[in-house]
Amino acid sequence: MKREIVSTSIILILLFVLIETSGCLTLRVAYVPDEFLTDGWHEDKGEEETGSSYFGIEKWAIKVYKRGDSSLTVASLKTIIMIDKENLLERVENDIFSAAERYGISLDETSEIKGERWLLNGHNSLFVIYNGSKGYRHYKFIGEVWSCSKSGISVICMGLADITEIDGLQSWEKMVGDPSGIIDGITRDDALIYNVNCH
Repeated sequence: MKREIVSTSIILILLFVLIETSGCLTLRVAYVPDEFLTDGWHEDKGEEETGSSYFGIEKWAIKVYKRGDSSLTVASLKTIIMIDKENLLERVENDIFSAAERYGISLDETSEIKGERWLLNGHNSLFVIYNGSKGYRHYKFIGEVWSCSKSGISVICMGLADITEIDGLQSWEKMVGDPSGIIDGITRDDALIYNVNCH
């Protein structure tokens, strides 16, 4: 009995080592190319994170982009089996609710808008948008997700903009626009999420 347990343990350890060294769990990090970081947007390297769990079977990296009070996080997640988009969307919705609570922003759940669109990288994404408020200030949240079979990663984007003033509205437009104006009718081809590079 003990010999079987030891043999099973050795096989599992060898399997983990094989998976780790084979490159199938090498994390390709999604990012916004520098050429699109204009209008005051910049990468905040101090807030970026990388990590792993389950003996390295799950890996992640988070890049953070900011302009004033607006922010966009682009998370890359690598697992043995890719997560489907519906589950990713549920995750980012939970993240939006957590962020709103953390910042004391009251979300208007009736404002929820869900949709899908094609990005420049060729992926069909799912997105969700919420409006929120804190005192006299008004906010917009976006969560957008897709899976990249070329790099084997799942991508989760979450953005927040204070749209009370014109600067915040401009940040929102730069964050969520696309050539077809699918989100809020904002037509632009230099928007951040639309141009995320993931493979």
